[in-house]
Amino acid sequence: MRSTAQLLALVTLAVACASPIRAAESSPEAMFKRLSALSESGNADVKYNLGMFLNNGIGTQRDNKAAFRYFSEAADAGSVLASYKVGCYYVGQFPDVVPLDEQAALKFKLQAAEAGYDLAQLDVAIHFGKKGDIAGALTWWEKASRQANMPATAYLASYLTRPDSTHKAKGLALMLILKERMPNTSKELSDRLAALQAELTDEQKQEAANIRASWLTGPTPVTVSAQAGMSAVPALLGAIEK
Repeated sequence: MRSTAQLLALVTLAVACASPIRAAESSPEAMFKRLSALSESGNADVKYNLGMFLNNGIGTQRDNKAAFRYFSEAADAGSVLASYKVGCYYVGQFPDVVPLDEQAALKFKLQAAEAGYDLAQLDVAIHFGKKGDIAGALTWWEKASRQANMPATAYLASYLTRPDSTHKAKGLALMLILKERMPNTSKELSDRLAALQAELTDEQKQEAANIRASWLTGPTPVTVSAQAGMSAVPALLGAIEK
């Protein structure tokens, strides 16, 4: 049985967010300037996006200390995506900004996970898995997997198809989803699927088919918002500047 890391190596994610918008008003520099003008408005989404621009050096110089400040203010104002970013800082994403604090990282990431953000759910699951809380890890991996988060699906499939697993039908369903959503099926994944299918009974295979058919429930609104990225900023600015 291959390790979880090897199974995860089979998964390739591409994240892209772009939207054709008027360059004069919606260049990165222009959007950063407009967001900055609204920084004292108290709007959590404005502060979160300012944090993202500064975090990544979009339309301005990268300034991770300022980004963390805006993320913290946005989290306090109710932005769960900002809470996730605060958690990333506390877990060491930029170690020169704040000291490592595993419990603070978990607290902030849990806020985003509970609100439905798939990346936060994945991170929380990995945290619980490392701590030996397998039940907690499985719960959060499943929540993220149902949103089509493929790393979470790979982790869950790896655990559920271990030799001592009593949930191999569910594991088979998840491996079939991985195969379906990967652009090119690797020989390793094909071999693993063939071995598992040879091991299971017809009844278990039917159970796997039923699970697979109803597994994906789609991204939550929070995940959709995160995936929109910069493309959502013009609409945000337009709504506030009316």
